[in-house]
Amino acid sequence: MNTDKNRLETELKEDSTQDSRLKTPNYLWLLSCVSVTAIATFLRFFWLELKPLHHDEGVNGYFLTTLFREGIYKYDPANYHGPDLYYIALFFTKMFGLNTLSIRWSVAIFGVLTVVLALFLKKYIGKIGSLFAALFLALSPGMVFISRYFIHEIIFVFFSLSIVVAVVFFIEKRKVGILAIAWTALLLMICFVPSALNLATAVSDKLTTGNAENETMILAFRIVFLLIEAVLVFFVIRMLLAWEDGRAIYLILASASAVLLFATKETAFITLGTMLIAFGCVWLWRKIDSTEFFTTNKLAIIGLVHILGIIVAVYYYRKIADGSRWFSDMFVAEKQENVLYAIIFLLIISVITWLALSFGFYSKASKDNELVEPTNLTWTNFRAGFGDNTNLLLMIAAVSFTFIYVGILFFSSFFTYIEGVQKAFEAYAIWTKTGTKDHTQNSFWAYAKWGMKIESPIMILSALGCLIALIKAQHRFAIFAAFWAFGMFAAYSIIPYKTPWLALSFLLPMCIIAGYGIGELLRSPNTASKILGGILTISATVVLSYQTYDANFVRYDDEEMPYVYAHTKREFLDLITQIEYYAEKSGKGKDATIEIISPDYWAMPWYLNDYPKAAFHGRFVDAVTAEMIVAKKDEQDAQVIQDYSAHYKYVGKYPLRPGVDLMLLVRKDLADAGAKELYQIENE
Repeated sequence: MNTDKNRLETELKEDSTQDSRLKTPNYLWLLSCVSVTAIATFLRFFWLELKPLHHDEGVNGYFLTTLFREGIYKYDPANYHGPDLYYIALFFTKMFGLNTLSIRWSVAIFGVLTVVLALFLKKYIGKIGSLFAALFLALSPGMVFISRYFIHEIIFVFFSLSIVVAVVFFIEKRKVGILAIAWTALLLMICFVPSALNLATAVSDKLTTGNAENETMILAFRIVFLLIEAVLVFFVIRMLLAWEDGRAIYLILASASAVLLFATKETAFITLGTMLIAFGCVWLWRKIDSTEFFTTNKLAIIGLVHILGIIVAVYYYRKIADGSRWFSDMFVAEKQENVLYAIIFLLIISVITWLALSFGFYSKASKDNELVEPTNLTWTNFRAGFGDNTNLLLMIAAVSFTFIYVGILFFSSFFTYIEGVQKAFEAYAIWTKTGTKDHTQNSFWAYAKWGMKIESPIMILSALGCLIALIKAQHRFAIFAAFWAFGMFAAYSIIPYKTPWLALSFLLPMCIIAGYGIGELLRSPNTASKILGGILTISATVVLSYQTYDANFVRYDDEEMPYVYAHTKREFLDLITQIEYYAEKSGKGKDATIEIISPDYWAMPWYLNDYPKAAFHGRFVDAVTAEMIVAKKDEQDAQVIQDYSAHYKYVGKYPLRPGVDLMLLVRKDLADAGAKELYQIENE
């Protein structure tokens, strides 16, 4: 009896000590989080104007300009992705102006928030694991590169992770934090602000007749309606916090993130489908691992898998040798031998680490260092979060209403284009056809090739992390991340349609599982595991840091880089500078007339969106008085000489993108002394 009493007292004392330790701020952890976030912020916001806009950015900028100036946006699924990018960017442009910095800020902020979200997984992949998952996301060349692009992909990645984090917190029954409350309040404001503004305009129109009086009345009504809405949002938040301790907020955020995922890109169904499959695979894998046969013969099964791997490698020896030769030749050709050696070193250490783990380093694991998830991420616990009877119905109603209302809100362009809702469904028939086309001609192995060239530390460490998660089979979230990463990689490899930025969808879970793997190694009581984990961490960080710098600040328009996909050349900005120079020289400034007759001109409309007389014809036109003409070099040389020689001179040739050069013609009375007669074009 005394023994039981003493044991109980000891356990209570240990629990008390643990609770006090949890309540004590971990300043080293907080400092590390701030440092990783600062790195992510710097890499995404520094010198954002360095890289000229890509063709796709120019098209997105065109739609945003129309929305900004005319308040019109109509979702078209035939050629373009979802609407939320434009409305997110609209806020930034209204705040900071219609310029390159503001539109790229609107995307870069989501790149940083994705890194921050990874830090909230600390209870499920460990503090060290979440810290390095966030660091890998912060340093990933692709994550940084696309975060500095005005396209949909980073927003898509953010909402993908938001769904996962929100669902995990809902299952955990975690107390709602200030950030979740803030996101919910922001979501409610977004949902109802446009309606409030439109209502204010309608009411003021009914009550006034004069223009000046109308404007004053509109402003007054808008202020009143916004204040009313703020009060309503406050009471809605209070109601949600009082309902089941606010747990519904996480489910509502998950629902909103899911529909916003669809409102970002049509590939949302691939992400959500893969997540659901991964969730099922966790249950299946845990079942397999818990069987007596598997538990008893785990070491033998691992050994058998290694033998089978060796047999397969021998059978495909020639293809592996050819692939290795291609891989090394690629780095040698680009004079990146040091990167090649670093990747090979990282690969060798990873293999050694795995072999060492396979021989039982974890057999000496200490319970003090073992990661324990705060709750079991199971369907049973997920379902329990809904409650019974009334609570169940209310939860389902709240989630359904959020999904439907937010979806209609964005696809209908805030109720100004109802046809957009129908087009949201049409998008999938169109995407099904588009997805069967191989745009890159890189076949099944495209993402493997691109990944090993530019994201090799993440690819290698994620594979190691997957193996650790599956063999340990103790951490449900880590197993989920492993299947999520592998599933996304397999899905996008199988689909013929391939573009480099689609890789971000599987790089996200790869960074998470890579961080988990590093965390397990560094937390291990085994000295060898810690040393190997440290070597892997340092090597991966160094390689990623260099490749991120190289891809984003040096070779950002080099076609040999995987993420540089038909990108606008840096010299294109020289053309814009020349146009601005001659516009000022003409005395007309922004009112200068510019005839763009080249059939290829994106992203020029964005850079000339303040020039009302810049006309994008894409074909030859009569031009005698226009200050400038922009034509396509080589393809239009002969007719340019024939039609414009009497009135224009040739200033220079400027690359737009690979295989496309533009030339600038300036009216003879404006041309500088160095300008040439048009007949000299053919000599260049």
